[in-house]
Amino acid sequence: MKGTIKTRLGQLWYPQAFRLQQPEFTQEQLDILEELIGLIQPTLSRTEAVFRDERELMARFLVDLGTGIWRIRRKIAGMKRLPRELKDAMFSLESTWDSMTEGGVEITDHIGTVPLEHEAVVVEVREVPGLYGRQVIDAIRPTVTLKGQVVQRGEVIIGIEARDNG
Repeated sequence: MKGTIKTRLGQLWYPQAFRLQQPEFTQEQLDILEELIGLIQPTLSRTEAVFRDERELMARFLVDLGTGIWRIRRKIAGMKRLPRELKDAMFSLESTWDSMTEGGVEITDHIGTVPLEHEAVVVEVREVPGLYGRQVIDAIRPTVTLKGQVVQRGEVIIGIEARDNG
C-alpha cells in the first residue's frame, strides 16, 4: 500500500500526459489476488529461511577457510628456509588469499595494533618488558569480516608495559 501511495505522489511530478494510469481492479480480482498471496506466503517464508541458512553456512565456510589459510601463512612466515615445493604451494595459497580479499573477505590478526572491542576478544594480557602502551602481541584466531561485517571475532593476546617491581 505504501508503495502505491508513494508511486501516486511521485507521478505528480510529471505532466498529465506522461503519468502512469492506475490499474482498475474489480473486487473479485482483488479477492483472487489476496487468496493467491495467502497461498504463496508460507512458501516465501520457507524460502527466506533456506536462504538465511545457506548464508550462515557460507559465512561459516569462509571463516574456516580464512582461518586455515591464516594459520598456514603464520607457520610458513615463521620458517627460516622454505623448500622449493613449499614456495610453489605458497603461491597458490596467496592467490586464494587475494581472491578472498577481492570477494570482500578480510582476515586480520591485529598484531601490533589495538583492535576495536567488536572486532576481537582479549583472552590474555601479558606484561612485556620494553613495550610502551598496549597492543596485540599475538593472535589465537583472526578477525574475519565479510563486506565490512564481522563474521568471526578474533582472539588476541594484549601486551602491556611491564611494571617495575623493584
